[in-house]
Amino acid sequence: MTLIERIPLLNDRELLTLLGNARRLDVVGTPAQRLAAAEVLPVLELEASKRRQVSLEAATLKRGAAAAARRKAAAAQAA
Repeated sequence: MTLIERIPLLNDRELLTLLGNARRLDVVGTPAQRLAAAEVLPVLELEASKRRQVSLEAATLKRGAAAAARRKAAAAQAA
């Protein structure tokens, strides 16, 4: 299994660590390291973006549910 194939299987912390390392190597690495980083960076960025979007959507739903609960409690208290 290649590194690119393993990216979706990484947990969030591993993904962010690998992304940070790839970004660093893309700037200060040897030519071989820069080439390797350039190959995996787009895949890492895409996966991080997907996870960030899922996290934002979950937070939005949670906030909406909490607001609905507050409105329901306020309505019950007013009645």
